[in-house]
Amino acid sequence: MTFRRKIPLFFPLIALLGSCSVSIPRAQTPTPTEPPAPVAPPVTPPKTAIPAVTPKISPPTLSPSPKHPLKVRSASLNSTAFTAVTFDRRDFFLKVIDQKGGPGSQFDNAEAAGKGSLATINGSFFNPDGSPLGLVIAGGESRGAFNSSSFLGSGILDGKALTLATRKTYQKSSELLQAGPRLVWDGKVVTGLSTNNDRPRSFVIWDGADHFGIAYADTATLQGLSNNLRSQPLKGFNIKYALNLDGGTSCDLWISHSVPGGGIAKNSFFLKKARNYLALRKR
Repeated sequence: MTFRRKIPLFFPLIALLGSCSVSIPRAQTPTPTEPPAPVAPPVTPPKTAIPAVTPKISPPTLSPSPKHPLKVRSASLNSTAFTAVTFDRRDFFLKVIDQKGGPGSQFDNAEAAGKGSLATINGSFFNPDGSPLGLVIAGGESRGAFNSSSFLGSGILDGKALTLATRKTYQKSSELLQAGPRLVWDGKVVTGLSTNNDRPRSFVIWDGADHFGIAYADTATLQGLSNNLRSQPLKGFNIKYALNLDGGTSCDLWISHSVPGGGIAKNSFFLKKARNYLALRKR
């Protein structure tokens, strides 16, 4: 009979407990983080010192334009011969000489009317009774009547200030002559000019600034004259404006010997006496 030795139960329990280890998690120490880099305060640009008094800036001084010499100019273009006296309006003006008694009542021609002047040219048109066709102001005295419709009064010459204007833009002057038609205006074509009747022409020219002139063309139609003037036949003179005066046998230009290149008379053999004249005089 075999006897087994009884083993107390608490020994296997101890063995079991020894083989099963229970791990108790340790509390994790947090990893230290670096503090954020300090942010630099915004840089404020230094304030510009404002002067107590703002200095005034003077505008640039503009030099006056060069003076244009008084001289005679001659040219030819498209079978038309031109003779002109050009000058600077800052030194000269055009005196209106009107004959109150009608054409020829005081003067027979431009030379006689221009006594004491540098040059003279016939003025504007007149009616069959000898009265002016349009407004004339001579020495501050008004004569004639304002021409409000005819193309023969579409332009107005201020002889004192030496400007050309229209019926809508003119200003009264002590020396004024209404004439027409306008041949060149602001450098542009003038419409409605006649292409008929080649004949002598008298006219005034202006560059729109200080260069002015009185001129004579030996033969041209109004349209042909306009075309020629826009082509700038007078070297050194930019024709921006041109106004026609009385034409045909009334054309009469006289230039005294006092003008460089002068001692000239341009008119028709059958010269018709004019009502008024424009006399070039020194200011």
